Amino acid sequence: PRDGFWWAHQGWIFDGRFDATEHERVRDLGAFPELVWLDRWHPVVPLALAIGCFAWGGLSGLVWGFCVSTTLLWHATYSINSLAHRFGTQRYETGDDSRNNLWLALLTLGEGWHNNHHHYMASCRQGFFWWEVDVTYYVLRGLSAVGLVWDLREPPARLLAPADTDPEARLAA
Repeated sequence: PRDGFWWAHQGWIFDGRFDATEHERVRDLGAFPELVWLDRWHPVVPLALAIGCFAWGGLSGLVWGFCVSTTLLWHATYSINSLAHRFGTQRYETGDDSRNNLWLALLTLGEGWHNNHHHYMASCRQGFFWWEVDVTYYVLRGLSAVGLVWDLREPPARLLAPADTDPEARLAA
């Protein structure tokens, strides 16, 4: 958002600098052939969804099932870049302006706990505490329980120490 609201919200997506995947920054991506395939052929899934919506419901199925729902999803997702760096609270000093925002967390099924994410990015859990609703995390835990996903990373216990604990002591623990 330091480059402006619209840049943070959606402008960056049209910048060609971000088109290619920097594989050296996401080495684990190459370990999964299905992810490599999706990275290369990313238009296939939305195109298949659009075709399926049209086949199921005709033009209105395409418009509501694909166009409107996809646009709403995009803007909810983009709001994390534009709004979760402007509005909310900062539990952790992360060197940026990321914030935790309950309303964005509810809208995006957990992504609104953005300061938590910037503090410990490896976690599949964005809502670090029981009162931080994180629907995506609950779904991942359910999928893990039935063996469809595994090796879920959660924030270490030292990060979940009471807020009145010295932050330096928590990180050193």
